[in-house]
Amino acid sequence: MSDPSSPPATDAPLDVMDDEVVARIRWTLHKGLGAITLRRLIDQFGSARKALSADRKKLPLQARRARRARETTRPLQDVLGTARRIGALATGYRLPGFPELLTHLDHPPPLLFLRGDPSLLHAPAVAVVGSRKASEYGRGMARSMGEGLARAGVAVVSGLALGIDGAAHRGALAAGGDTIAVLGCGPDVAHPPSHRRLFQDILGKGLVVSEFLPGEAPLPHHFPRRNRLIAGLSEAVVVVEAARRSGALITVEHALDIGRDVFAVPGPVGRRQSEGAHALIRDGAGLVTNAHDVLLGTGLADAAPDARSRDRAPSGLDARQRALWDALEAEPDHIDLLARRARLDIATAAATLSVMEVHGWVRRAPGLRFARSPT
Repeated sequence: MSDPSSPPATDAPLDVMDDEVVARIRWTLHKGLGAITLRRLIDQFGSARKALSADRKKLPLQARRARRARETTRPLQDVLGTARRIGALATGYRLPGFPELLTHLDHPPPLLFLRGDPSLLHAPAVAVVGSRKASEYGRGMARSMGEGLARAGVAVVSGLALGIDGAAHRGALAAGGDTIAVLGCGPDVAHPPSHRRLFQDILGKGLVVSEFLPGEAPLPHHFPRRNRLIAGLSEAVVVVEAARRSGALITVEHALDIGRDVFAVPGPVGRRQSEGAHALIRDGAGLVTNAHDVLLGTGLADAAPDARSRDRAPSGLDARQRALWDALEAEPDHIDLLARRARLDIATAAATLSVMEVHGWVRRAPGLRFARSPT
């Protein structure tokens, strides 16, 4: 392999058995050697492969100690075997396929593992992030945001976590669009385990990205690094719901550091999960209530022939269905209230809502409550 020298970002990513990829994995396995030192080695010697055979005296102190100790966290062949078994590809700082957006980071990752459609690394993308302990309102807004962005041809980036992340990914998939899951663990690890099915769906229709070696567990210190990548891969970050102390706000900090737009969805006043988003809005983040707002704010609106479709009534509604559609909101309301708004009796409202649910125009929530489904 020729020495990497900032190849075009559109080049295809590499097989994990490529000599330079193997050399980067080998360095990463050394105890006590981090990603920043590995990037310094690549800059100094032109490639990780050349650094392996370099005069030890010319190595940075941390790399010298690591090579002298020869202690590795795992056998190289175990990592390579897992990477090949899952069909992972690889890119990284100064490697083919590395997205230009990630070069804006202070410390671009020297190694990224990819599973799924690697072309999504170069697609227009917006991050949708927020609380793991999301409310029903927050999950509904995140799903709606994911659907609207995906329908506009924008990839939805998030972290596969519970709550807002999962809802955003599901919205994008439901719209038949693109989504990117950035992991805080190895590319073969579905975390949380309850999102294993969603993980598989994204592998089939989107892209999974990780800077951690195959087999690495989801350790707490991994997630700030994961959040930095989410910001780096996106043209903007949307916070749907977040408390004042939230990992989503770490993503915002990284986004601001590299000049990305930040938006926030307002939530119900008085709820702890609304405080972080409201604070962002007070500090200057763009207030958005749907995907169209985000598309306008980022200049991506031209990608969507009708990004406001969420607010447009579905075609084919009869008079009763239209009355109920106008009565419905994004957050579920009880059928009694909906019937009063639509001026229908309960039995008629219930029957009509059931038909609308079959068509996918309405989503049902526990307790005889209903809300609009984005259309």
